[in-house]
Amino acid sequence: MGDSRPKMSHTVPSYDHSRITQYLLESFQHRPLLHSILIEKDSRRIFYFMCLNFSFMLVQLFYGFATSSLGLLSDSIHMFFDCLALVVGLCAAVMSKWPPTPRFPYGYGKVDTLAGFANGIFLMLISIEIVYEAIERLVEGSEMQRIGELLTVSTLGLIVNLVGVTAHGNENMHGIYLHILADTLGSAAVVVSTVLIHFYGWSGFDPLASCLIAILIFASAIPLVKSSAKTLLLTVPEDTEFDLREALAGVSALRGVVGYAAPKFWLAEGNERKVLGVIHITAARGADMEDLKERAVAYLRSKHMDVLVQVERDGMNRCWCKTKAG
Repeated sequence: MGDSRPKMSHTVPSYDHSRITQYLLESFQHRPLLHSILIEKDSRRIFYFMCLNFSFMLVQLFYGFATSSLGLLSDSIHMFFDCLALVVGLCAAVMSKWPPTPRFPYGYGKVDTLAGFANGIFLMLISIEIVYEAIERLVEGSEMQRIGELLTVSTLGLIVNLVGVTAHGNENMHGIYLHILADTLGSAAVVVSTVLIHFYGWSGFDPLASCLIAILIFASAIPLVKSSAKTLLLTVPEDTEFDLREALAGVSALRGVVGYAAPKFWLAEGNERKVLGVIHITAARGADMEDLKERAVAYLRSKHMDVLVQVERDGMNRCWCKTKAG
């Protein structure tokens, strides 16, 4: 499988990149995955933000324990999963461009969708855990410590996330963008709760802020899970379904066609919205089956559909779909 991946044998002129980028490109020239991420402008910017996000996540995690701030801890956990989402998203984006192999004849196009679905489910579970911890903290009560340092760290976290929002430019990583945006709003909630604790002295603002963060995490994960689940389940959009009905009506109108059975269609990976599928056509007794198959395939291709067509004579019940139906 490794031999089918694109080779990164070319060198990039140094004037196209900064010194750090050029050094990394030369260092990872023999590592196709990392090189593919660094060579593209959008993925490179996301990679750099991921490194910045991970570094500050460690700072937030340390001060979250030091100041007993559940809001800061939950924000750092979300930053960690943002980093994980960035890693998985970048790797999946590169893998999805690998060519098909004998073992994976349909290619790796579903890898990025599968990664997005798993990441969305994970974030939803984490948000539920954060709400549980926040309720527990509200019931038991807790004292906040080192408020000044907490405010400084939470403000810096907000700035880091703002950098991520403004630096994000890859339209294919829209789900990850939503996560970073939710994390930015969560960092803002930590800053506000810290200020409120400083002026009013009630530590309950911190778990309330963590609840808000959890709600934002959950809300940002819902559209990602829904869209990726529809893709994994090979759901056909409504507008495409209307076109399919017209195409099937056209197949029925072809000369020599008695009917069809077991039509199954799905969209190919990518933005061209090409329809793939399989269909069983029943031919009239006197029809030329090979000619009918060629005409059916040609008609479906004219509708931008790449469909495997099976043709069988009317009255013969050897087809698997008829056997199953019977």
